Amino acid sequence: MTRRKFLVNGLRAGVVLLGTKGVYNTSRYNLELRRVALLVPGLPSSFDGFKIALLSDIHSSAIVSEGLISMSARMCMDEVPDVIALAGDFITGTNHVGGSGKVGMEKGAREYIQRCANALSTLKAPMGIYGVLGNHDFWSGKDAVDTICKSFTDKIGVVWLRNKNFRIKRDAQSIYILGVDDHWQRSCSLVDACRGIDIKAVKILLSHNPDINIDIEFSKKKIDVVLSGHTHGGQIVFPFIGAPFLPSTSGQKYISGVVKDGTRQTYITTGVGNNMVPMRYNCPPEVAIITLKSS
Repeated sequence: MTRRKFLVNGLRAGVVLLGTKGVYNTSRYNLELRRVALLVPGLPSSFDGFKIALLSDIHSSAIVSEGLISMSARMCMDEVPDVIALAGDFITGTNHVGGSGKVGMEKGAREYIQRCANALSTLKAPMGIYGVLGNHDFWSGKDAVDTICKSFTDKIGVVWLRNKNFRIKRDAQSIYILGVDDHWQRSCSLVDACRGIDIKAVKILLSHNPDINIDIEFSKKKIDVVLSGHTHGGQIVFPFIGAPFLPSTSGQKYISGVVKDGTRQTYITTGVGNNMVPMRYNCPPEVAIITLKSS
């Protein structure tokens, strides 16, 4: 997928909807709380009821307010999660795809990064806050990536899972939370993320793009739960037709919600912010609360 195609398709959908009465503010501020329970085979008993708050696709920009981002943080904290997962696209990128080429940030990008970090600074979780980066973060260049990582570490204490894993212990038992760089980046490595983990251990993978499931199938790695964003749930979804554009090589399969591939379960959140156009249609933004169940 090229960046040009990504932009053109998104703008086409926006032009169509701008001519539709009442669509502009239909649902982009109607932030919903989505509670989802996932039955995970082999989940250690001490992790029964383990709660993960998932935020993705914040897209801090001229069309996503600090107030909306702060609201998502308050909704997270009201649920008292054990872990908070941040699944990428903290800003909207404008630079070269692949993270090479331009290094400096576009004018205003630093401000949007700081705005996002400030709005999320109230986030706290007893077992940690973990993050991965999205395609737009990489598209904004190396300086932007470095600034995001430093700002969120300093202000929120985010542990970045850039092709890494972290063992979470409860009583005498443990599970692993893993993360990979965005799937469209050459630096994405599921192999590195799984390194050093017992093959039988329960693994929760953070990947901005749900197409990481393609790599999982190919590698035959045992991943129990994948938490993703990226699709915005389509952002603009027409009745009977669905989403006219979805940035996924898997078609509509990973548009949103729970998708099962054998025993592996993927949850794709519709995200908090907006991209391309300041609107959502038939697809409200959300804060997702994922509760793991052993039975």
